[in-house]
Amino acid sequence: MKVISQAPTRISIIGGGTDISSYYSKSNGMVISMAINIRQKCIIYTEDDIWEITENIVPYGGRREFIYDIFADFEIKGMHAYKFKSEFDGFIGAGLGSSTACIVSMLGAINKIYNLKLSLYQIAERAFMIESKMTFGGKQDQYASAFGGLNLIEFGKSVTVKPFSREDAENLYEWMTLFYIGGTRESKTLQQGFKDLTGGQKKALDEIKKRVAIAHVWIEEDYIQGVGEILNEVWEFKKKSNKGVSNAKIDGIYDYALENGAIGGKILGAGQAGYMMFICHPLNQKELTEQMAKKGIERIDFSPDFNGVEVRIL
Repeated sequence: MKVISQAPTRISIIGGGTDISSYYSKSNGMVISMAINIRQKCIIYTEDDIWEITENIVPYGGRREFIYDIFADFEIKGMHAYKFKSEFDGFIGAGLGSSTACIVSMLGAINKIYNLKLSLYQIAERAFMIESKMTFGGKQDQYASAFGGLNLIEFGKSVTVKPFSREDAENLYEWMTLFYIGGTRESKTLQQGFKDLTGGQKKALDEIKKRVAIAHVWIEEDYIQGVGEILNEVWEFKKKSNKGVSNAKIDGIYDYALENGAIGGKILGAGQAGYMMFICHPLNQKELTEQMAKKGIERIDFSPDFNGVEVRIL
């Protein structure tokens, strides 16, 4: 038997940081996140199909031990009865939540093989628990990857996923541009700054959360220009919430994008490298793309992913 599972990565639009336990355990968190069609895919081979590949395969930059840890969480300790192949459409460790999407896709496959009947909420929560054993971080990625779509996700004693309409997601998407700026960063180190929040960090995250509520309304009203302006405000609060998120290179790219048509934007993930997203009027995107290319910065094609984790037996 072969089971194939795929799960989307995500673009965190606004609210990142408020999904970390040190914040939402006291103040409740709120993010807007869009699942995108840059996906993690895995195939698990069992029974007679196990001989189809000679060894376990991971994408460039991936680690086999990472997937072994996922199996171990389900007490599947002997890999002699299984083989797996993991693939990714993008760059690992660059801010799209690729490690989370890998876990979610593997959980989807395990759920199918063992007929565990896990709900999307249970898959997302189990993925968070597994990833928490590996690194310290936020909680939005697991829910974005499991559910798909554009969502307002609220964090407190429990997690609530409130989907926007497909039309809302498409309207926002038309204004979004995604660029790969390269470089490397260590998210484990960068996220450590959120473990024990200072008063200044909490105040910055409070300001970000206030703007999530405004962005929620404006996305539903199709006022995307305003969303971009809010992101420009949030960029300053984001840097105050975790000083490791940016550096001189990132600040320079951000300012250059604004000079060439972007309204507001952000670095994705923990920061310092990888992908950046900007809100830009559709009529100005050609100019922005051309000017960024002059700096050697590649625009990345993507679309919203409305399916979330998908699994089937081949």
